[in-house]
Amino acid sequence: MGEERYFEYFIGPQHPGVTGNMSYHFWAIGDEITRAEANLGYLHRGFEKLMERRLWYQNVPMVPRICVPEPDVNEVLYAMAVEKLLGWEIPERAVYIRMLVLELARLSAFLFYFGGVGGTLGVYTIPNWTISDRDFILDLFEELTGGRVYHIYSEPGGVRRDMPEGFGEKVLETMDYLEKRLGDYDRLLFDNAVFRKRTMGVGVISKEDAI
Repeated sequence: MGEERYFEYFIGPQHPGVTGNMSYHFWAIGDEITRAEANLGYLHRGFEKLMERRLWYQNVPMVPRICVPEPDVNEVLYAMAVEKLLGWEIPERAVYIRMLVLELARLSAFLFYFGGVGGTLGVYTIPNWTISDRDFILDLFEELTGGRVYHIYSEPGGVRRDMPEGFGEKVLETMDYLEKRLGDYDRLLFDNAVFRKRTMGVGVISKEDAI
C-alpha cells in the first residue's frame, strides 16, 4: 500500500445492502478504495451441508431459499441434477414451462437489483418504480405457483401443475407493459448525472482479467 495512510474496513458477513452472506475487506485512501477482498460462500456452503443429511425429495423446499430474489434458478438446477442422476426425461411441455418460469425469475431479479443499485447510489425514485413494477411479475408467480416469493414449482420429474387458462395472455400483457417502462428507467438512471458520476470509471475490470 506504500507509505500513504489508508483505512481498513471490514463489512459482513451480514450486510444490509446485499442479499446473501459474504464479507468484504476494503483498503481505502480518502474516498478511493485501493484494494478489496471478498469472502464468498457463507450461505451456499451451509445449505450444501444441510442437504447432505436429507433425502433428495426433502431438499426440494429448501433449495429455493438459497437465493431469495431468484429462487427458481436453484429449483430448476436441483431438479435437473436429480433427473440426470435417475435417468429421468421430463415432458417437453414441462421443459418450456420451466424456461418461462426462469425468464420471469430473471426479470424479477433484474428489477430487484436494478432498484437496489439506484437506491444505493441516491436515485431513490428507481427502487420505488422497480418494486412497483416487479409486483406484476410476482402476481404472475402467485397465479402459477401459489406463492409470490418461494414457489417450489419446478421439482424432479417436471413441474407441480400446468399453467392456468389464460396465463400466457397475462404474461404477454405484463411484458408489453414492462417494455414500455424501459425507456423511463434508462432516462432516469443511466442519463442521471449522479449515477454517472458515481459509476463511470469506478471498478473497471479489463477483458483479460474478466475472462
